[in-house]
Amino acid sequence: MGKTLKRLFTAAVGTAAAWALAVKPRTSGKPDMTEFQKYDFAHRGYWNLRKKIPENSLKAFEEAASRGYGIEMDVRLTRDGVPVVIRDSRLLRLCGAEICVEDSTREELRNYFLSKTEERIPDLREALELVDGQVPVLLDLKPEEENYGMLCSRVSRILDGYDGVFAVQSADPMAVRWFRSRRPEYIRGQVMEYGERCGCGAACTLRDFIRHNLLTNFLTAPDFVTCNVEDRNNISLRLCRFLYRVQTMEWGIHDMEGYELVKTDESLVIFEDMEP
Repeated sequence: MGKTLKRLFTAAVGTAAAWALAVKPRTSGKPDMTEFQKYDFAHRGYWNLRKKIPENSLKAFEEAASRGYGIEMDVRLTRDGVPVVIRDSRLLRLCGAEICVEDSTREELRNYFLSKTEERIPDLREALELVDGQVPVLLDLKPEEENYGMLCSRVSRILDGYDGVFAVQSADPMAVRWFRSRRPEYIRGQVMEYGERCGCGAACTLRDFIRHNLLTNFLTAPDFVTCNVEDRNNISLRLCRFLYRVQTMEWGIHDMEGYELVKTDESLVIFEDMEP
């Protein structure tokens, strides 16, 4: 019995040590995040459908910048290799069309309006030209079908010529790793969330478990971790905070109660449908 307990204890200690190493973020040679940390971030811009300002639109970005908020925006890649700003791969929710962004050209996407307004899907270059360094920008990259390399490459070409403060993040560890190896000077973040359900059973479940618990951090070495406020007590996230003092960002903030809760975590706020 004594030998069994000793083996179990040794296994538990080994597992804990391996887990702690797996979730380790970047701890040396980090870029300066001071300016970035001064801001609250408007999720997909300062959008308000009651005022006909849809999410991820130039108008939403203009409104956020005018109010002094940082801007979080989603980025996908068109069939002809243009980074565009939109959250969903399919246009059904926002444009009422059963069209896929990755199967469309940039020019084809210009034909669709966002949420029955006069706003169209912007591309990344247009969005950054509008912001023009007024406030920090957080780019959430959304790769599809192994196109992370092309998406990261095309985004970095644009960011290399941008003078404003920015950071990149993704739920896809391969995208974050791309920036670690090819643009180490960028501020980069790992999004802690479950992937899209693909119906592939155990493989999908294992992938989600690994991503949701930041077990690829040793490969991606993020400068910050972004999570839903409901996941703020995730054990891996708590380890990152306790052991490595990693900067965190939290989204899903819709009221002042949630805002104050996030502030107690010393996290950066990504809010929507409210005025902090």
